[in-house]
Amino acid sequence: MDQKGLLEAVQTAIEAERAARQFYLSAADKATNPQGKALLLQLADSEAYHEQKLLDLVQSLGAGRFIAYEGRELARPKPEGGRASREEANPRDVVDVLNLAMEAEQKAQDRYRKLAESTADPLGKAMFERLAQEEGVHYRILSDEFYTLSNKGLWVWAE
Repeated sequence: MDQKGLLEAVQTAIEAERAARQFYLSAADKATNPQGKALLLQLADSEAYHEQKLLDLVQSLGAGRFIAYEGRELARPKPEGGRASREEANPRDVVDVLNLAMEAEQKAQDRYRKLAESTADPLGKAMFERLAQEEGVHYRILSDEFYTLSNKGLWVWAE
């Protein structure tokens, strides 16, 4: 991929990360459960981190080089209480939100995989592969939450 195409692809990724952050902040407002809110806010923070690192990359690419990307893991909170502490008052609304989020995370994962495949630079390839892996983790977490909220009305993130 040439420099112009790479910058355009990274700019698209920046816009997607920004939109994802806003989406998760809005979703956190819909969740009534503190565990669910905490997860959605953590996802928003993760997307903001991705956006910032991609902005750093754009600056670095202006000088003709990639940056070393230090990934970020989501921190699983300690579980509190029993079943009642995990119940979601609006499971249907939240399930709809999670379904949209899963689609967005899958698209992001695919986008970063394609960028990794089309990047020859080892730092760039490593960065995009790690971003794809992180988006895949987001997808798996959301998928688990989607399943338990759909079937039991419960959040399982803290377990």
